[in-house]
Amino acid sequence: MAWRGKSVLKKEDLVGVYRTLGDETIAADGTVTTDASRTAQIMYSADGYMSVVSMPNGRKLTAASSGGPDLNAATPEERAEAAKGMVCYAGHYTLKDDVLHHHVEMALNPNAVGQTIIRKVELKGGDLTLSSVPAKDGSYRRIKWRSVGAK
Repeated sequence: MAWRGKSVLKKEDLVGVYRTLGDETIAADGTVTTDASRTAQIMYSADGYMSVVSMPNGRKLTAASSGGPDLNAATPEERAEAAKGMVCYAGHYTLKDDVLHHHVEMALNPNAVGQTIIRKVELKGGDLTLSSVPAKDGSYRRIKWRSVGAK
């Protein structure tokens, strides 16, 4: 996977809302493992902000509801189970040479705040592909998205 090259993408090309089509892990030998067991949405704004929410499919409902989107009425065990596998963060983004930098300003995982998540980006029509920086073993993750406005 090439990480260098002159970008033809501009920030305004990314603006919109995308839903996940699935993600893949690509091993150093090229073996692909597919995971479509998540529901996710990522958004990019014209003024340079982004957010993502990704959850495993099939999460259990809590016994009680506070009437809102929070977990205040849930037991500590239910809160832990509800958060398990969740990826939620937001902040601003920069784009240079087809590489996105997600600058995390808030997140479900407090350790992510202040971090920068780097992704190689490909955009073809309404389809967006974000790939992680390769790990030491050469493997990387590739997440495929489709614009909610794409036909």
